[in-house]
Amino acid sequence: MIQPTGAVGLGRLVRRDAREVWAHEAHEFTPWLLEHIDQLNEAIGFEIEISAREERVGPFAVDLYGKEVQTGHPAIIENQLEPSDHSHLGQLLTYAAGLKAGVIVWVTPKFRDEHRAALSWLNEISPQEVNFFGIEIEILEINGQRAPNFKSVVQPNNWGVRSLVTDISGVKVASDRRLAFQAFYADVLETLKEHSPGITAASRTQPESWFNFASGRTGVAFGWSFVSQSRFRVEVYIDTGERERNLAIFEALQQQRGEIEQGISVPLEWEGLEGRRATRIAAYTPFLVTIESTEAELSQLKEWLLTTTVEMVRAFRNRLKTLAK
Repeated sequence: MIQPTGAVGLGRLVRRDAREVWAHEAHEFTPWLLEHIDQLNEAIGFEIEISAREERVGPFAVDLYGKEVQTGHPAIIENQLEPSDHSHLGQLLTYAAGLKAGVIVWVTPKFRDEHRAALSWLNEISPQEVNFFGIEIEILEINGQRAPNFKSVVQPNNWGVRSLVTDISGVKVASDRRLAFQAFYADVLETLKEHSPGITAASRTQPESWFNFASGRTGVAFGWSFVSQSRFRVEVYIDTGERERNLAIFEALQQQRGEIEQGISVPLEWEGLEGRRATRIAAYTPFLVTIESTEAELSQLKEWLLTTTVEMVRAFRNRLKTLAK
């Protein structure tokens, strides 16, 4: 006997107007987006770390300003509650130029065809380090429960292909070695997100020997890196842009060193990095490894990396958030 469709207990999906949730763009929507930047990050596949709201550009101000964690490129977000319009497109370009942004994100409930085409064209003609993203936000409701949903509708075709070399035809491509880095980190990131969801919103990797993701504290990132002497490290990298602030964070964490190291099964090296702006707290592999190592050696590295990363995040993330307050 075939059950009636209604017997499975599915709810009905309804799309709501964003104005039903946020009545005012600047006073309600922008602050909400700031507090829930991780949801936007999941949609675009990389992490933007916000450092300022209403960052000034001459007499104007961009909604949200920060940086893309992996590359460190300045990032801006311009958001609105109405369908895309010429006014916001002009503002977006003004802010991008004034702040020399490398990542430019426009968030709206609906992109008009001409504005989607404009962003796509800008991606085609812009330098490699300048990337435009168009993100639509919709409000979904099931059985009275509402939730936001971000959809990426415009992104650069070459996003994620950096550190390029030029082949004999003059075309820029990523080297085999750099592509190996990208594939390695992509595999590790996928496994990490599967077994420890919530650690990072990032899903895209770059063809670099290192990979960073947000810690929850502006100016501090968790990082993975192949380093010299055929070693690999998992680190907390502190670089707020000011040496004194970096040292203050480093020393505040160092005061909790005993408690921190109790939760981590590998030794930590506390590196003040004399003569440099940044500071670092790192765990290094007890074995030698490079990206050219055997498959078995890289598998050993992945296991060590995943275990160490989870322990480092658990030990540092909440402490860093407390410092931020």
